[in-house]
Amino acid sequence: MTLNNAIYSTLFIVAVTIGLSFFAGVAYAYTLCGLAALIAVGHLITLDDDMPDEWSNPEGDKSVWHSSLVVLATKLLVFVVFVIVTLSFPSIAKYGAWS
Repeated sequence: MTLNNAIYSTLFIVAVTIGLSFFAGVAYAYTLCGLAALIAVGHLITLDDDMPDEWSNPEGDKSVWHSSLVVLATKLLVFVVFVIVTLSFPSIAKYGAWS
């Protein structure tokens, strides 16, 4: 991921989080859990493209496959941490829930 992609992705996540909070009254924690889930599931759905000799890895490079697995594990870990923190501290749900 390039620096520009990281910046645009971060800005998108912040905009969606603030937008859902302001217009729909959804707490920040719930939006971040949902976005983390979407990001992890999206990577999981397209994971087979990174396998050797597949769409994103026609050269058959195993390092591409292994790095994709590491990135997926990281995304899943971030999702699990968001969910655990949100469920462990219910008071977090009041932040951003503009009603």
